[in-house]
Amino acid sequence: MDLFLETPRQQAERMLRQQQRLMEMQMQGAAAQAPAQNAAPAGGVASESYSVQQDSYAQELAFDKRRTRRRRLGQRLRTLAMIAVIPLGLVAIFLASYALTCILNGASPEEVLRHLAALGRRLGDVATAVRAGWGS
Repeated sequence: MDLFLETPRQQAERMLRQQQRLMEMQMQGAAAQAPAQNAAPAGGVASESYSVQQDSYAQELAFDKRRTRRRRLGQRLRTLAMIAVIPLGLVAIFLASYALTCILNGASPEEVLRHLAALGRRLGDVATAVRAGWGS
């Protein structure tokens, strides 16, 4: 069953299992053709064949579960990164545009730093007012 993507190692292991199954079937076929009093029933071959298929499917299912688990973890990490990166990026863009606006209006580097410090103080005052509003 080629239901899932396989690594070269997994493909080699699967091919080895298939070769072993083929050899077992050939050996069982040769044993069934040889005259013997205690011949194995035909159902014995089918149950072993089913067992090998079941084992193969279980391995593929386990591989798919691991792959799904890794994919979900990656999605969660990307989501958390976006939750943190997008607001920080917006703040950086705002500060850069604020500083560039000051520079375009003819401010010197010292004046730009003063304007940024004043902006920081104003944001601190807003945060204090919001905390006071929540407390009352």
